[in-house]
Order: sequence, then C-alpha cells, then structure tokens
Amino acid sequence: MENSKKWIKTQELNYVFEVDGKSIGTLEIVYSNFDRKAIFKIENKNFILKYNGFWKNNFEIKDINENLILKSYTEKWYANSTILEYNGKKLKLKIRNNPLAEFVIFDADEEILAYGLNTNSGKAIVRINSNTS
Repeated sequence: MENSKKWIKTQELNYVFEVDGKSIGTLEIVYSNFDRKAIFKIENKNFILKYNGFWKNNFEIKDINENLILKSYTEKWYANSTILEYNGKKLKLKIRNNPLAEFVIFDADEEILAYGLNTNSGKAIVRINSNTS
C-alpha cells in the first residue's frame, strides 16, 4: 500500500508536509536582498537549507547548531547532475522530464526518491515517489 504524501500551503512561502494525513514537517522559505534560505522542521528537529558557491548553485543543509547534514556540488562545471553527500554516502540528483519537471535522487543506479510535477484537472500538482520510508 502506497502512502499519501503531500505539501499543503498554509500561507505565503509556508508549507506543511503530510504523510497519510499526519503532519510530519513544516517549511518556511525566506527571501532577502542578499540571501535566500529555507527553514524546515521534521519531527521536532530544525534545519536550514542555504545556497552557497560562487554562482549560488550548490546548497547545504545544516541543523540548528550549524552541523553539516547534507551538501551538494557538481563534479564538473558542465555536468547535468549533482552529487549529494549525506552521512558519508554520495548520492546523485538528476533533473528529468517525466512528463513535466522531476527531481530524482539515485543511490548507484537505484532510484530512491522522485519529486515531480503532474497535472490534474488542468492544475499543476506535486507527485512524490519513494522506494524507502
């Protein structure tokens, strides 16, 4: 049986993530003139996602104590995929069309998580698929 996973907008730039009707996380997007970041909470733990690098095309996720949880980078400046380092493991993030924009995370050749856009009755919706919890 597949879980029902969805993001619900609570107010401008604020969202709640639900799995089977139960809230498991929140997300707040913060834009300013010199900085953009996302503050999110999962199971009572707070995290910050911040863009970094010269072109601000990489990102890091840190906990509230500034401990590094995940970081992204490209192997080459012209690469079509991004490497994610998480718990000492290297995962690969790719963007593809399926049928609209979709972000997919791979562990070796196994697809473990995919976030994509779909349409439903003329409206854009988010589709989430995962192999693990």
